[in-house]
Amino acid sequence: MWDELLASSMNRSLLVSIVILVACVGLAFNLSEVHQLKLFDLVPTVRTSTGSSSSSLDVVKFEGAANFLFLLRRAYQQKIANPSPHCQHRKEKMTVEVFNRAIEVDWVGRNIPAVEPTWSGPNTSSCNFVGLAFPPTKKTVHAVLRQTTYISAFHTVKQCQGGAFSWESDKSATCLGNNFGGTLGANTRKGCVEESAGGYEMKLWNKRNSNHAVFQCLKHFLQTDESVKMVNITHMERLVANLTNKDYVSTRGYGAPSSDTDWSTLAFFFWSQLALNSTGAVSDERLMSMLVRLKSTLQNGNNTALNKCVEELMPPMIGKNNTPEQKRIWKEMGVYLSTSTMQQSPSSLLRSFPGSLHGVLPPPPTALYSVNAILGKVINVDSEAYYAGCTAYWSSVLSRNAPPKNAFHETNVEGKRNGTIFANLTKTPHILRNEIIKTCAADESKCPFPTYDLVIDVTQVYCGGFFHFMIETWPRLAPFLDGLLADNMPNFAVRIGCGLELKEFHPQFYELIGLQNITLISGEPPVFAREVIAPTEGFGHSPLLNFWNLIAIRQKVIVNLGPIEKPEKKTVLVIIRDASRRGDSHIYSHKFLKELSDGLPDAYNVVPFRSSDEKMMACIACQVRAFMTADVIIGSHGAGLSHTLFAPTGALILERIDSENDSGIYSELPFLLGMIYFPMDGNEAVASAYRDLIIFAKGQ
Repeated sequence: MWDELLASSMNRSLLVSIVILVACVGLAFNLSEVHQLKLFDLVPTVRTSTGSSSSSLDVVKFEGAANFLFLLRRAYQQKIANPSPHCQHRKEKMTVEVFNRAIEVDWVGRNIPAVEPTWSGPNTSSCNFVGLAFPPTKKTVHAVLRQTTYISAFHTVKQCQGGAFSWESDKSATCLGNNFGGTLGANTRKGCVEESAGGYEMKLWNKRNSNHAVFQCLKHFLQTDESVKMVNITHMERLVANLTNKDYVSTRGYGAPSSDTDWSTLAFFFWSQLALNSTGAVSDERLMSMLVRLKSTLQNGNNTALNKCVEELMPPMIGKNNTPEQKRIWKEMGVYLSTSTMQQSPSSLLRSFPGSLHGVLPPPPTALYSVNAILGKVINVDSEAYYAGCTAYWSSVLSRNAPPKNAFHETNVEGKRNGTIFANLTKTPHILRNEIIKTCAADESKCPFPTYDLVIDVTQVYCGGFFHFMIETWPRLAPFLDGLLADNMPNFAVRIGCGLELKEFHPQFYELIGLQNITLISGEPPVFAREVIAPTEGFGHSPLLNFWNLIAIRQKVIVNLGPIEKPEKKTVLVIIRDASRRGDSHIYSHKFLKELSDGLPDAYNVVPFRSSDEKMMACIACQVRAFMTADVIIGSHGAGLSHTLFAPTGALILERIDSENDSGIYSELPFLLGMIYFPMDGNEAVASAYRDLIIFAKGQ
């Protein structure tokens, strides 16, 4: 650690703050007074018990969702019975309008210039699609806002500086993407760093200890070192009085080796480095020499006044129940944890949306409806097409201001196929063959696509990946499960519509939420639906924006699986990828498991969760049950952590950050669900570091 600090001391630059410009416009719905929350400043306290203060989320309900099909059909009939004047003109022109849905669905139609074409004014709005919002009940919202959640860090400094978060100013104008790797936390790179592992602690350290107080410690060194001849101490004290540039002790996550000194001493060394650098009083060579001597003095402890002064600078632990062991861990690792509530959610993204509930929660679930549709890459109906929009994916499919040339590829292929009744059609625009849609509606036998009466389309990108299917695609039905499971619900099919990688698991997932023996349409070939419903899209890489879907499906699965008998000892579940493409069995080895088990109190039991366990990997319900009984979950960044969705409230999640390109998705899940999260150093955090964090966070 010391060598890293010294090697980088001459090359530190200020981090540039780039504000995300969010262009998505808000929904008119407002459950109660919407207000903008200020960036919160947490009181530095340590949570030593997680059992009693969380508000219950046992009942997650949405107004009207139990009758969603009836309400959608009625809204569509009303629209068709009273069409807007522009709808007739559109058909006469034989043009095709393309619509998408922003993060907040504005069904009255407002123009969002940065994401075009989109829902717009009454004279250009959709003629064939309707959509409704299904707001959470007041009881649900109030329970969510009161739910206890936890702050340590959402990510590491390197994630902020690497490719995990996009802070590029030329990509910040639309919901198509900026910072798609993490929507929870600050909206600038500097803010990201200040909320990271080490960064937040250093921010508190600077806030608690005035420049004057810290400089008094540095004076103990300067006055006894040969540097006294090179530095005007009085002048330097005036210069550093307003020192604001900060650096950060940890860059790789918690558990990075620091056996040569404790965290608070490192914090002082960082500050001293910046202070000496800011004066410009000595050459780079002499400055490096001074830092080497300061390092040696701090390590050797041969300057009693200096070491005592630095010791007193450490921010005091606040809280009557802090044990000596917790205090030791704080001093050595700089680890920090505080309780908060969802009402204080640090999402600058949601605070900027007029449609956000209470300014901190995503807008309510929605559903779009139409009839006689060809479902392919997009949903095609008469003279109109719809795509999900506003996910990171669509930035690669759509240009910023125009629909893709192949968006309606499915009908265009049929329109060019020789030997069919649709060959060489010329009457309608080549990008959408309305004749095909009309033929399918009139005569199923002549339709070139498989036909269904009612299809719920949850097609979106990446749904062939385990995390993306489980966290983004599968939960889209959750707000409407009461209606889907009702006796009067007609037969329906669910179109997943992407690759077949997870096809064998799809029935298991839907059985978990009570949908037995339903028709599942997997794969990319298009189908025809007499009625189609598209629930709110599962936003790419953002559990935060999928919040309502996630808490609804979490509740349903936990209820359906029934009470799970918990072991007498607390379970530490260690995810080991010993049969996966990104193996980590060399990290979570037999030695690691033994050292962790031996180091923890007898109240804990370390249990491996191996990807090589074929029986476990073939059973989704078995995997979910394993996580439902886990008190602590340890694992590398990757899809295995998706099951965190079903871990108990108050569980501890320790995510190994393997790369600076690892996104923040697995820090969002624990925060939203009232769990505790720490990002761990990817390569060098040893079993003792994990043990210390478990003891620190769980209070024993």
